[in-house]
Order: sequence, then C-alpha cells, then structure tokens
Amino acid sequence: MIPPVPDPSTTLVLRRTFRASRPRVFRAWITPVALEHWLRPRGMSMIVRSLDARVGGSFCFELENGSSIVGTYLQIVPPEKLVFTWSGRGRTVVTLDFLDQGSVTEVVLTHEGLNTEAMRTLVGTGWPSMLDALASVLSSPHLNF
Repeated sequence: MIPPVPDPSTTLVLRRTFRASRPRVFRAWITPVALEHWLRPRGMSMIVRSLDARVGGSFCFELENGSSIVGTYLQIVPPEKLVFTWSGRGRTVVTLDFLDQGSVTEVVLTHEGLNTEAMRTLVGTGWPSMLDALASVLSSPHLNF
C-alpha cells in the first residue's frame, strides 16, 4: 500500500544532514539527557518529565514558561523511523526518517496537521533552530547517549 501524500498546505518537510551515525542521531530523539540539551522550543529550556519510548508510550516535556508538550509514540523502528503525536497548541504528527548516508545521517522531518498560518509559522521557525542545536549536541563528545 502506498502511504498517503501529506497535504502541503498543512505540512512542513525539512531535511537535515548530521555528522553522526544513524543510531546516535536516532537516540538523540528518545534520550532525556540529549533532548534537554537541544529540544528548546523558542529558545526556552525544557525538562523531560516523562518519556516511554515504545509504541503507545508517551512523553511529557515541560517548558520554562510552564507550558507542556505531550505526545504518544505511534511507530518506532530503531534506528530508521520515529513517528509521534505532538500536542502543544493542537495535535499534530511528526515523522522522522533517519537515512544512513555513510559517515553522515540525513533526517527527513515531516510535521503534519499544521492547520493554521500561526502554527505553520511557529513550527517553520522552531524546528530549524532546534535542528541546529541538535547538530551541536551530536558533535559534543561530552554527552553520552
């Protein structure tokens, strides 16, 4: 079965290449210590309150302004794919494909369900800055995950 094509009017697709192995990049998305170093929406610090990285498991990230981001893992195929809901200002779905490119890993991030212009703008500026922070974390020899 061919997967449905995401609606381009409500979907953001980003591609980013990281100088790290595919397993390390994948673990950066499901390891609390790594997430707390790079997943900083709008530059805010974030604390992982819970994270159960299994299909049907959930996560809760608390931001410094008191708001939370919660979600449920829908698909986990280490180190190839990660799909989860993302609820902050509405429920959306994030799909991450981790592509092994030899000495680097390409990540294709697809964020679906961005039904308002405000959501598309917020997400469209947020993910690139967080992916920049992820690149820094992945290059740090001091963080083991």
